[in-house]
Amino acid sequence: AGGGRKKKSRSLATRVFEHPNIAVEWNVTVDRFEGNTDGLRRAICRRGTKDGGSGQGAAADAELTVRASAAFVSIGHEPNTGLFRGQLALAAGGYLDMSEAGRSTRTSVAGVFAAGDLADRQYRQAITSAGSGAQAALDAERYLSEQGWTD
Repeated sequence: AGGGRKKKSRSLATRVFEHPNIAVEWNVTVDRFEGNTDGLRRAICRRGTKDGGSGQGAAADAELTVRASAAFVSIGHEPNTGLFRGQLALAAGGYLDMSEAGRSTRTSVAGVFAAGDLADRQYRQAITSAGSGAQAALDAERYLSEQGWTD
């Protein structure tokens, strides 16, 4: 069922890479956008480290200025779950392991609920994050109620 979608994605990527007015910058972190009431003028970025890191360390390249009238920023595909290592169970790919939760947002620790990109390896999109955030809030409310917590 997903084959057509992959083909369309490759076709769109090819069009983006071949478009004369689009520049793709890999492994950069946007520090800020600059412009005025007439619109965007440039993006001020940092290149990542040679090992693909965030560019926060000493090996980071100098500031990069990219002229732009529009920008699309992809946040990547690796969930930012580092702060949970050793505290919550992680699944393949670094996502929070919710395999025992069914359709709930429960994690491996009672009373801890997950939402969005940390828990959803399939969709990872902002609207999914917002929807699962509401779901996690409802699960947390139910959990607190079951523990005897009241208003």
